[in-house]
Amino acid sequence: MSSIRCISVTTLMLIGTCSAYAADLPQTRNAYVATQDPFGESVTQVVYLDQNWSPKESLEFYFTSQGSQLIPYEWFLALEQPGATTPFRDNQNILKYRYLPQNQGPMNPDGLPVGFVAGQGVGRRWLGMSCAACHTAEIRLGTTGYRVDGAPAQADAQAFLSDLSAALRQTLDDPAKFDRFATNILVNQDSPANRAELRRLVESSAKTRSGYNQRNFPGFDPARTEATEPTRFGRLDAVDAIVNEVYWHAVKAPESSPPTVVSKTADAPVSYPFLWDTPQHDRVQWLGIAKSGGLLDIFSLSRNVGEVLGVFGDFTIPNEPSLLTFGYPSSVKFSGLEDLEDQVKNLWSPLWPEDFPKIDQTAAAKGAKLYRTKLDGISACIDCHAVINRTNPHRSVKAIMKATGTDSRTADNFFNTRRSSGKLAGANVNFVPFTAKVPPDADADTMLTNVTIGVILGRTTGAPPDELSRVDFQGERLPAFTLEANLGPKYKARPLNGIWATAPYLHNGSVPNLDALLRTTPERPKSFSIGVRSFDPVRVGYLTEVAGFPHFEVFNPDGTPIVGNSNAGHEFGVQLDDEQRRQLIEYLKSL
Repeated sequence: MSSIRCISVTTLMLIGTCSAYAADLPQTRNAYVATQDPFGESVTQVVYLDQNWSPKESLEFYFTSQGSQLIPYEWFLALEQPGATTPFRDNQNILKYRYLPQNQGPMNPDGLPVGFVAGQGVGRRWLGMSCAACHTAEIRLGTTGYRVDGAPAQADAQAFLSDLSAALRQTLDDPAKFDRFATNILVNQDSPANRAELRRLVESSAKTRSGYNQRNFPGFDPARTEATEPTRFGRLDAVDAIVNEVYWHAVKAPESSPPTVVSKTADAPVSYPFLWDTPQHDRVQWLGIAKSGGLLDIFSLSRNVGEVLGVFGDFTIPNEPSLLTFGYPSSVKFSGLEDLEDQVKNLWSPLWPEDFPKIDQTAAAKGAKLYRTKLDGISACIDCHAVINRTNPHRSVKAIMKATGTDSRTADNFFNTRRSSGKLAGANVNFVPFTAKVPPDADADTMLTNVTIGVILGRTTGAPPDELSRVDFQGERLPAFTLEANLGPKYKARPLNGIWATAPYLHNGSVPNLDALLRTTPERPKSFSIGVRSFDPVRVGYLTEVAGFPHFEVFNPDGTPIVGNSNAGHEFGVQLDDEQRRQLIEYLKSL
């Protein structure tokens, strides 16, 4: 059935011209200018800030495949929106989820959104997602959109995936939809037999996508306007989603098991972390569970493998532990991962734009002193948030793990997870003979350790396993997901260069701007608009009350707390008066 494929005319026309145009790409990186926006946030131009990336490097970040397999590529081009005949990929629909549309170009011949990537799988092309989908922002001031590479997106991944699943289901259930879909996919291979096979394949894909949604956000309704669902714009519980997929792939009989047999709702969403300086950190992710560096940069590789598994990378675990020596075959594109990791090393944090309201340098100088003052008599901002040279190629950052009273759901979910290890029970955790084995009831660290190493070994079939396990004998565990007892329910602090472009704040995105962050918990907003791109340069964050947008809520309508949404904790700087607070904010703008 490999004949059920089509390649767009645009793709064929532009592939051959990619090299010729690579050196002559526009400074705007072919960004789509949203003169119309479903939320009313139109712009007349899009500009890029100097972050040490050329247009080519930005576009490589956007459109390099990492091995993600969401749905077959040609299906995405032909799929219609639920309840409509408009293409699912229509720019207005993409904007509804707050992803970033792009115009066609040599590196993106079909005009996919930022971070939506075409990748070659076995027998077909796939649409996947890369880190750029969730780590590229557009900040709007006036009628200008400022693209910031590596900054957290305002994307609503949950609604996007729910609607994508609904679109596949309606394609199967609506004869007219399926007829149009089949006509576009089959082209000159259209026949009753091929239509029957296409229907079978779409049914399988719809089941896969629905199963993922049921595991991670059961009962989610994208039509709801309030964030009483734990995840919405600008946040995602990616760690629990990765953990759920790892446990699910280890189920002994997935064909006869409900998709939620070993799952736990991904109800601990966090803001998408910003990426600049990530390779220079010794630990990354909010929990500090992922290491960087190591022999042959193995920790960074294993961290990135885990990321791909969280954005629909596929892998297979054999049925018997005795067969696990050679690792797990997967769709992970290691060359793409390595290229992107190297590229992010060169990414600089964004400076406050010159055409934003000017920073009050006198106030900022006073704020710099406050940043270094122990305002509570115990610690200063700089004790946890070092000041670094954003352009120094040798800069390095040591993670500071500290409990500050913020929402504990993310830490609780990861550190307290134990579930059936299924097919992995009895396998060597690190693939090294005579070492610890995966127990029948395994924690998340053990499962992620085994699967990450397995996927890496699956790439290096024929290489002796001890080449990859050598780090273990030097006192370091191979996988990125390495727990330490002293981390506990704490979250990682990091340097604040570029912090102005990363709202909302705290690990769970529960505080809308820097002004609110420097206030006590009772003073912080309990509700604010989310998905907004319009910027507040005074309070430093997005506008908090904008008509037509859903809201982040700390509490349910009945007054009970929403799981994962606490805005408490990190009460540093709350002793400042209004003028001192302004001075500190002016300094933070300058970082």
